[in-house]
Amino acid sequence: MYQIISHDILFLIIISVLLIKTNYAAYFSDVHWSTAIKLSQYESYRSVTLLSYNVPEQTADVSFSFQAKTSGKACTFREVHVYLQQGSYPLVTPYNETYPPNFYLNRTDLFHIEIQKDADAVSYIISSPRPGNWYFAAFLPKPTSDKIQIKELDKSCMYGMFVVVESRGYDNIEEISTEKSQHVHLTQQATQSQALYRFVLPKDTVEYTVKIDNCIVTSLDTSAEQTNTSNVNETEPVLPSRSTNCPIVMTIEAEMLPSPKSKFKLACGNKTVCSKTVLSPVLHKWMYILLTVDNDFNVSEIQFQLHFEKKGCESLKLLLPKTIYEATTRDKNSNSLQLSQDSCIKMASLGRFIFNQLTFNLSYLLSEPGPIPIPAMLDKLYIPDYQVLVTDISVQEGTDIGGTLVLDVRFIKASLETSKHSIVLFVCLMKNSIPGGETIASCETGVQIILNTTSEQLKDTVYVPYPEVGIWYLALNSRCYKKDTKAVTRCLGAPQVDIDLSISGCLDGQCGEYGACQDYISGVHVFSSCKCFAGWRGYGCTDGTHGRSKNEELVALLLLTLSNLFFIPSIIVALYRRYFTEAAVYTYTMFWSAIYHACDASDLVYYCLLDYDLLSFADFLGSIYSFWVTMLAMAVIPTKVRTFAQALGALGVAVGVEYKRHGIFAFALPAGIAAIVMFGSWGLQCKRRRKLFPQKRYILLHLIPGVVLAFTGMGIFAFLETEENYKYTHSCWHVAMSLSVVFLLPGRQTKGIDITETSSNNLTNSNSATNSRIVLSSYADMPNGHVTSSESVEISMGDNPAYSPPE
Repeated sequence: MYQIISHDILFLIIISVLLIKTNYAAYFSDVHWSTAIKLSQYESYRSVTLLSYNVPEQTADVSFSFQAKTSGKACTFREVHVYLQQGSYPLVTPYNETYPPNFYLNRTDLFHIEIQKDADAVSYIISSPRPGNWYFAAFLPKPTSDKIQIKELDKSCMYGMFVVVESRGYDNIEEISTEKSQHVHLTQQATQSQALYRFVLPKDTVEYTVKIDNCIVTSLDTSAEQTNTSNVNETEPVLPSRSTNCPIVMTIEAEMLPSPKSKFKLACGNKTVCSKTVLSPVLHKWMYILLTVDNDFNVSEIQFQLHFEKKGCESLKLLLPKTIYEATTRDKNSNSLQLSQDSCIKMASLGRFIFNQLTFNLSYLLSEPGPIPIPAMLDKLYIPDYQVLVTDISVQEGTDIGGTLVLDVRFIKASLETSKHSIVLFVCLMKNSIPGGETIASCETGVQIILNTTSEQLKDTVYVPYPEVGIWYLALNSRCYKKDTKAVTRCLGAPQVDIDLSISGCLDGQCGEYGACQDYISGVHVFSSCKCFAGWRGYGCTDGTHGRSKNEELVALLLLTLSNLFFIPSIIVALYRRYFTEAAVYTYTMFWSAIYHACDASDLVYYCLLDYDLLSFADFLGSIYSFWVTMLAMAVIPTKVRTFAQALGALGVAVGVEYKRHGIFAFALPAGIAAIVMFGSWGLQCKRRRKLFPQKRYILLHLIPGVVLAFTGMGIFAFLETEENYKYTHSCWHVAMSLSVVFLLPGRQTKGIDITETSSNNLTNSNSATNSRIVLSSYADMPNGHVTSSESVEISMGDNPAYSPPE
């Protein structure tokens, strides 16, 4: 997928060809940068991988190339999303999550790229980009299925992306001063038909005008030329005609090189004097002006003067006191109700104060004069109506852009009680531009708050997530209106306001009742992000489209904990049949599974008796070990061997759980070994008895129901669990696995018979002692363990007489 705007590229090519041979600029060598990153599935903003690339000044175009890869051919390629943002981290909403109210979401530059093919490089070209750091946010979207995967059953696939950036631009663009006029001389020759300059405005500028005058145009008189060609000798020269019009096309751009999309573009045409006024221009950055001969006019040569006229805010030498209304001097036009753009007062910059070492905990305050700066709150400020009050703050890279800029403004009621007018307060926060008297009400490119005394709401707050780097100017002004006619009038008393301007993590350092604010690091980039609970999403965990309430989370907790009570029948059966070790293991499993799920089931409603990792270990240990002891109890092995295997299994299962408790092998390995032992012992019994073991009755009434329950539980656990139905499916797993033990446990154990003693007596009375048999009655088919005389089982010497498998 190539994002190329043809006329932009053609425009740059033309500029390149023309400027290479001029004295204005020279094309510099390409700048390359490349890196490789790992991609993760998007859960919240903490899942994105962040990168940054610094675009040099005077860059003509920058090309971003992205190539996504998977870890193997068996892995299915997944779509990759990349967001590009200049000046700060991109705002990412891949699932259309809603933002909290009062969030300012306008971004200077934000681009979205989708990579849909494996191994195919995707190029994205941006012409005339803004200089400075560009940030990448890359991630994998969620799959359509939210099934919980077991690591060893799912393909172990890793995803990554290779990024290559190439930028091209110009060097040695001529710098001109705005304090004096510039003489410009252009011709129709290909290398001299345009001029490109750069300049910087004074830091207090609120308005400037670019003017072209004193034009001298030399053009060819086509009518005279036709006459001469018919009546005069062809060797006679054609005399040019002169004009005072200015057929010039003027393009002005801030920060980046001019392009066809530039906002400020003016064709002077037949005007004798041509001018362009820009309100609230960009400060602290290079400004560019491109002057081109208008091709619609038959111009051979043109000369003119380029002038700049600037207006700035009045700067105060000292900090304003809190009561500034009468202290400031009104200008001669103060009686006018219409503010001019330069009717403003520039206060001192606000200081940055950090009261503790927490990340993204910064307040902007006034610094009282003196040898030691003392922070003063921005409270009880009088806001005049005849001038705009302006101050500024600095948003820095690395330390500030990962948080949220918060602007809180509120009226002081006491200052409104004596007013005879309705008052409107205009507040504008604009990046790298000063809002003046004409632009504060519109605040077109900034963050705006408007408070009205006729409204019940006398305060307002605006949040700017991941604010862009730069100098942000805060401007305030009031307007008064007659209560009866609603006409604008002079304020008899300026209103007072309290202002809080700060940077915090997430949403005032919190994420509401459905999330927690945390700091994250991606490479060298630090940012705050909400970890949302119970299906809630969004920057502040305020999007409840798929969210669950606390009552629903409580139901999930009760299901997951109380479902463990189904182990009680298994414990009773184990005790009745004298499997005391197994009964202890089942009790252990029931208790720790319930306690673990009480801590793990929900992030909203939970109770953690001990450390979470310890609870998790105890739960997995009990669950896996229950399988081990149950299958050993079903095996026909001597008691001493069983006891040894139980102890050895406990040690092995503990090691496996500690190594990788969420892996399938922690369960499959001990269950597999126990199954080999069990089926091996059954096969040996079949060989010795020369008939089916266990008998059909046990298989039909005990083994099959128990195995069906066990495999049903494992199937639910392995293939049906999703994030949405976890509380139901996992509870079914608890029920199925605990009830399967009731069917699978063998019958009651009886006191053993001393086969050695019996065999010795037989040896004294028979020459074939080695082939002697002992006939024992079977009791396993009876629920109460009583012996029946109708069936018997032969146990060879060396068998465990204390075990009678159900038949």
